[in-house]
Amino acid sequence: MVGTTLREIRHEIERLASDDGDYYIVCARSGERPVPVAGQRFATRTAAADAARATEQYRAALRRYDPQLPYYDPIVRQEQPLHVGDGPDDPDGGTDPVPQQPVDHGGEADDPLISFCHDVSGAVFEALSGSEHDEAETAIMETYLAAAEATTDRNTLCLVLLEAMAAELERHLTVDERTRLLRDAAANLPSVASAADPVEASLAYLDSLSLVRAYDVVREPRPEIDGWSVSLRGYAIDCDGRRFPTLPIGIDILRRTSEATAALGVTDVTALGEGDWELVVASDVEAAGGLVCLTEDEL
Repeated sequence: MVGTTLREIRHEIERLASDDGDYYIVCARSGERPVPVAGQRFATRTAAADAARATEQYRAALRRYDPQLPYYDPIVRQEQPLHVGDGPDDPDGGTDPVPQQPVDHGGEADDPLISFCHDVSGAVFEALSGSEHDEAETAIMETYLAAAEATTDRNTLCLVLLEAMAAELERHLTVDERTRLLRDAAANLPSVASAADPVEASLAYLDSLSLVRAYDVVREPRPEIDGWSVSLRGYAIDCDGRRFPTLPIGIDILRRTSEATAALGVTDVTALGEGDWELVVASDVEAAGGLVCLTEDEL
């Protein structure tokens, strides 16, 4: 055991990691790099093996919150450098390097949408575990477990968890508390490059996962507010028009935003029915909020 909390385990993995190590960790079945070691490298095989064990412990701890969290078989891989003269054209028959993105070694990888949903829920639970919002954490679990008893489809269940999270965080936390929590959670997700247009980049990614069926976004300063006009079609999280769970959208936009202190918010939301929405993502301090959930009186 390297720690008793998600944060302690993650800190141990970060301590073991190296910026330029040759070793990394993948799932033996799918080749996927699981949270929390996605993107991490290690200088020695021993350090990587310790991190693989910590990864199993981390995901076992997360499974207390999310029983449907996918199982991985973390193993250590080494990336061999490509020496001069090596390669398919080397007359002496050089050896190809181990690819940075490993091949699939059998088994069925999780659906990308399911993996993303579990990564988001895990990142939020980790942020909650380091906060004083025990009431919200308990409420999320009670809502989720009640829904899990009536839900058997994995795709539906992971979306139900995100909807439950969004609703309870909106109910129990203030706007400022939700914003701080979401920023902490975004930092717990696998890092991605900052985008010149984080809203466009995020929606393109969420569209590729089928979290939305289609979208349209226009970056334009408006007389009353500076922001992005967004249309979403076929949002996968079930909504009744009285609540709009923006959690996965908000957290993904934040992790693509270069300035961690940038003020972002969701406003001017209109429910069109059948999972279709129109909204504005605003870059204005007065409009900050709405990145977790919007309820009927805010729509």
